[in-house]
Amino acid sequence: MRAWLPRSLYGRIVLILTAGVIGAQLIGASLHLSERFSLISQTMTSEFAQQIAAVYRTINSQPEVVRPGLVSALSRSRMVLALQPSEAAGADTGHASPDQEISSGRDSLVFRFSDELERAMGRDVKWRLLHVPAMGDLRFVVELELSDGQLLQVTGAPPEEVLGQPWHLLMGLVAMLLVIILLVMIVARNTVKPLTRLAQAAHGVAQDLRHPQLDVSGPSEVQEAARAFNTMQKRIRDGIEERERFLAAVSHDLKTPVTRLRLRAEMLPDNNLRVDIERDVNEMQSLIDDTLDFLRGRSVDEPLQMVDLVALIESVADDFSYDEQVTVDVPDQMRFRGRPIALQRALRNLVDNAIKYGNCAHVSLRQQGQDIMISVDDQGQGIAVDKIEAVFDPFFRLEESRSRETGGSGLGLAIVRLVAQSHGGSVQLFNRPEGGLRAMMVLPIR
Repeated sequence: MRAWLPRSLYGRIVLILTAGVIGAQLIGASLHLSERFSLISQTMTSEFAQQIAAVYRTINSQPEVVRPGLVSALSRSRMVLALQPSEAAGADTGHASPDQEISSGRDSLVFRFSDELERAMGRDVKWRLLHVPAMGDLRFVVELELSDGQLLQVTGAPPEEVLGQPWHLLMGLVAMLLVIILLVMIVARNTVKPLTRLAQAAHGVAQDLRHPQLDVSGPSEVQEAARAFNTMQKRIRDGIEERERFLAAVSHDLKTPVTRLRLRAEMLPDNNLRVDIERDVNEMQSLIDDTLDFLRGRSVDEPLQMVDLVALIESVADDFSYDEQVTVDVPDQMRFRGRPIALQRALRNLVDNAIKYGNCAHVSLRQQGQDIMISVDDQGQGIAVDKIEAVFDPFFRLEESRSRETGGSGLGLAIVRLVAQSHGGSVQLFNRPEGGLRAMMVLPIR
């Protein structure tokens, strides 16, 4: 799509419809003005030809001594008469034919004036056009030969008001365009508004499945789309609730035998065997807890509330204070509307990964525009570029030994991404130029 087009559907509808209306109006106005000019020029050439013929006959019928006074009496501002001696005519005095005018580069207006003048004067009178009418300049100068050889020069022009710009037409056109553009904007806004509501509802459902359903109102197509969206939202919510009930049952069924194994291991007489079994049982319990916690999607179900991010980060750092490997760089205060338990778990996962694979963790908090940036840096070896996205997949581990102690469960970063997305944000990993890995969680301010 071209860069000059508006990005919003509303802007594009208004632009396209407005351009079409303006184009149609300009074409219509051009046709109207062209027809108006043609009608005016036809009327004026006919009237001027008749006036010139009448003046010619009147002066030609009078004696030569009377003609100067008559010429002066008949002259007026729009038609000036003048007498010249016959010697001024020259050898080329005669009819001005359309062919001659065309060869001189004149347009069809000359034909029209010449035809009207020849029709009014008759073929016996000799005349010629010294200045012919043209588009934008309808002034004319005609030289006619009287019966005794004397020349009568007629200079005329139509009134300025006749050929003036039709301002009333232009003002009417502008007013009509403004009204049409206003109507286009209203129609476009009413057309796009349901789509905007639908998009807002989709964002709301993505963050909270219990988001209020869409109001079923408006045109029939909009009502049908709202009903379909509400049905989809209900089915998704029912499916997730059914999954939660299933997971709750699975969780109970899994924890019961694990607890029995732990009790039976404590009664073993062999101390080494008992320790090994307890370690395996604890690992199994932790893996079950991580998996069920991820599948439940607790980060999505937790209600939103105001969270003191500074206190939350310092609290997580204190949990790892026994290693003295966690440093923080935070402002005095920063509050954010989010899910505190989910955010705390996501941050703990990032810090735990940084310590486990990078020997330390440096947590920083800052606001950039309308986003809150939480970054966790370490001093490890980083991650291969082709593996950066893969580590967010559930149960994916870079460490291939499958040992929980060295590779974890493979759910830590998957849970972090789930938490970030539930807040409308994102999380990314970057290999730092100075070495180590940076995990950046971006949370948009609501």
